[in-house]
Amino acid sequence: MSNQKQDPPFAMQIELSEGCNLRCSFCGLNAIRGKQNNYKFLTVGLAKTIANRIKESGWNPRLEFAMHGEPSANPNMLRILKVFRKRLPKTSMMMTSNGLAFAKDVGLIDKALQHLNVLALDNYQGIKLVPKILKAYRGEHTPIYYPENSEGNPHKRRKLKERLLVVVADIAEASKGTHSTLNNHAGSGGPPNDNATGCKCAKPFREMSIRWDGNVAICCNDWQGVYGCGNVQRSSLGEIWDGVAFRVARRKLYHGQRDFGPCKGCDAVSYRVGLLPDKMGKQELPKVSKAGRAVIKSIAAKQPYTARVARPWDAPKSTE
Repeated sequence: MSNQKQDPPFAMQIELSEGCNLRCSFCGLNAIRGKQNNYKFLTVGLAKTIANRIKESGWNPRLEFAMHGEPSANPNMLRILKVFRKRLPKTSMMMTSNGLAFAKDVGLIDKALQHLNVLALDNYQGIKLVPKILKAYRGEHTPIYYPENSEGNPHKRRKLKERLLVVVADIAEASKGTHSTLNNHAGSGGPPNDNATGCKCAKPFREMSIRWDGNVAICCNDWQGVYGCGNVQRSSLGEIWDGVAFRVARRKLYHGQRDFGPCKGCDAVSYRVGLLPDKMGKQELPKVSKAGRAVIKSIAAKQPYTARVARPWDAPKSTE
């Protein structure tokens, strides 16, 4: 099996919290949490390890603090943001929040933006946290409304001195662009379907997602961590990113073969897939070999990182 290296990820997601104060119907959190949240939090110590791993890698990814929960629920949120900013002073960093902690203390906005380039407050319909925050906020940052103002795109890589407070409109009110669509979170947020069968997926080529405990799965849509790729406490980022788990998955998805692990029934659609596997789209990847299929089978046989909470569309377990 070829040991061809993949270009470093353009973006990395860091999970401050697994668990959320909300239970939005479209969210994959419903597949790993019942009514009891049982939050899991990234520790300051592990944050230092992750930040050091990124620094050691020589990569320059855009960092997003989000993933499988509400990041501001983490009681050490500001300390963790400070850790990343101190170790990665030139890195573009953003956080996406439903406003939980900021509704309790609007002063946290300016404190968080001492470290972040972008704080994106997602205005979930009917929750009313963000309007409450904006009504009370009297800080130094003028809110930018996205997608009304395209300059407020929270996922855009930012310059070092940029400090933006972005208010993201509820997805139910968006009529066009990427913000107007939802995917099924690989069968955790919605029923599996074959709408994207045969389509390439760019996520494992362009993103790495690190969970609260350092585990890395194939992508952020793998809420359970069905397809595990490694742990940053035991391996360098390069060892994980260019490891066999990621390599065989990329070959599958380069050829549109969404027939394994969480990718089976996932309807997430990627953009600019012609620029795969490298940044210029000039290389090609062969199909997965027999040895590669054996790797995928062995990964599928392992326990997921997080136990599943049954969704309405899950097949009932056999009682035999």
